[in-house]
Amino acid sequence: MHRKTAGLLVAVLSLLGLSILPAAADAQTGPPGCGVLRYHALFGQRIAATCPPGKGFGYHVIAHCSDGHAVWQDSGPVVVYGFGPSVAECSGTLLHPAWVTGYDIFED
Repeated sequence: MHRKTAGLLVAVLSLLGLSILPAAADAQTGPPGCGVLRYHALFGQRIAATCPPGKGFGYHVIAHCSDGHAVWQDSGPVVVYGFGPSVAECSGTLLHPAWVTGYDIFED
């Protein structure tokens, strides 16, 4: 009984360990001076971008996501300069946690 419990615990911990793997390459583009913060969410990662005033009305971030089997993009909301970060999230599942492989920041 103890071996089964220990085996289950090791399996769960190794699955959770997959969700904290760092991105291999971080492709990034956007206006100069933008600050970017990457942090973990349940079975995924989020990226938050904050930019100083620029040419347009505001900005938004687009995260490039992967779970090892598929790739996709998630767009954060358009944020007016000076009113907080634009946040995009790469959500995965228990067996396929997702991570941010890169991002773009666009001025609107």
